[in-house]
Amino acid sequence: MENTPSSVHWSELPMDILRSVFERLSFVDFNHAKNVSPNWYLCSKQTSPRIDKSPWLMLFPHEGGCALYNPNEARVYKTKRDLSDIRFLANSGNWFLVLDSKLDLSIIDLFSGKKIHLPPLDSLKSDQRRLGDKEIMNVEDLRGLLWVDEKKEEYLVVWYLSYKHKATKFLAFCKNGEDHYREVPDWIELHLQNRADVVLLRGDSIYISMTSTLAYIAKLDLSGQEGFKVVVKMKLFVPVLQRCLHDLTYSSNVAITISGEVLFVVSICNQRTMRRTVHLYKKYDNLKPVRVDSLGDEALLLDLGITVPADHNLGIEPNSIYFTRNRGCERSCLDISVFNLATKTIKRFPDLGPSNNLNFEDARWFLPS
Repeated sequence: MENTPSSVHWSELPMDILRSVFERLSFVDFNHAKNVSPNWYLCSKQTSPRIDKSPWLMLFPHEGGCALYNPNEARVYKTKRDLSDIRFLANSGNWFLVLDSKLDLSIIDLFSGKKIHLPPLDSLKSDQRRLGDKEIMNVEDLRGLLWVDEKKEEYLVVWYLSYKHKATKFLAFCKNGEDHYREVPDWIELHLQNRADVVLLRGDSIYISMTSTLAYIAKLDLSGQEGFKVVVKMKLFVPVLQRCLHDLTYSSNVAITISGEVLFVVSICNQRTMRRTVHLYKKYDNLKPVRVDSLGDEALLLDLGITVPADHNLGIEPNSIYFTRNRGCERSCLDISVFNLATKTIKRFPDLGPSNNLNFEDARWFLPS
């Protein structure tokens, strides 16, 4: 049989044809395609992807691993890799902070497979103690935060232990190039006898909030070479915390707006009716907070602790809060929803319902990059 003349292998298609293909691909398909061959990877670097900057969901199946859900497409993307022995802690764009079955932390690009190994957990350096694996009684206690700047090839990793019905302990961090973690000691005076909410902002700041009879909030600056310094500390008396009934679940979180304003968020949910109410506060004077009734043209991603600009074209609803559950509350049920502060209405996603055979136990909102 004669060979057909001028036969071209699909991985060596002309650059103009490849570029036309890449421009039509979705976010996930674009990241998969660029790893097909060196030629395709080179073309991807010369092509502007069709970036969907709307919030996505990380879905965590009962059997382990991770799937991604794009609300605009109503589509679930499942990875082909076996990730059943990996626990996902956080993400920054395409990079994910993960913990494997050997209690080793690493950062992976879920689409390209690139991996950055992190220092072992027992490398924590502290004037008071040295953390060993025995401190981690259950991997479910470990929490994490991640920030990655791909252009500068910089990253910051934060991890801490949040025990059930106990305190938040051993908050530590490390930056790229470091071979150990540095601890944030208890003397930051946040009274961490209860669970804390921790937010990482732009890789140089950590916000920590803790609630008892008062709301305590601190901001830690991580930009210095010496480690960290506490630059803001505040206490708020929040009346709604005194009125929560035992048959309701509530969570309290710290959030940062686009302008840098610090918000204290209290979410109360009736687990029987799934009725939700939300209270936003900001500091006014001394211990007195002022109620915030609107986010304006911003939307709050509570899992990330930040607001983003609203954009109807991207499906980002203004004056809304994106929920998955009442974080930090043991009795909280998974409730993937968007709460509109103006109308007090809740939008849910029927594509993620039981009728679609999606067997997952948790979820988190995130922004792809």
